[in-house]
Amino acid sequence: MPLAAAGNQQMTLRRAPNIWAFVLLGGVLGAVVGVLVGLAGGGSAEFTQGAVTLFMVSVCTVLGLAAGAVLALVLDRVSVALARAVTTEVVDGDGGAPSGAPADAPRPTDPRSSREG
Repeated sequence: MPLAAAGNQQMTLRRAPNIWAFVLLGGVLGAVVGVLVGLAGGGSAEFTQGAVTLFMVSVCTVLGLAAGAVLALVLDRVSVALARAVTTEVVDGDGGAPSGAPADAPRPTDPRSSREG
């Protein structure tokens, strides 16, 4: 949607979760749970403690990745439902900066412009 030249414009505002952060956190938590479950289980004659632990870490990591992704998608759908329409003011391309001023100079409406310093 192109921006209007000047004036007001309707936009949708929502907070969306970072999906990859949820997936990564789910994988890390799954790996920790896998280590704890693998070490808590008793040894057997068929498998060593290390093999059982590695297997549990693998399984729990995959389950944690999937759970993190599902949680992120659910939260994303909730954020879509909670989205709200806002009105924004579109200004000209120069941004209201005085001519000849450096790019980082405060604008006339900027609170920094009234400070002495």
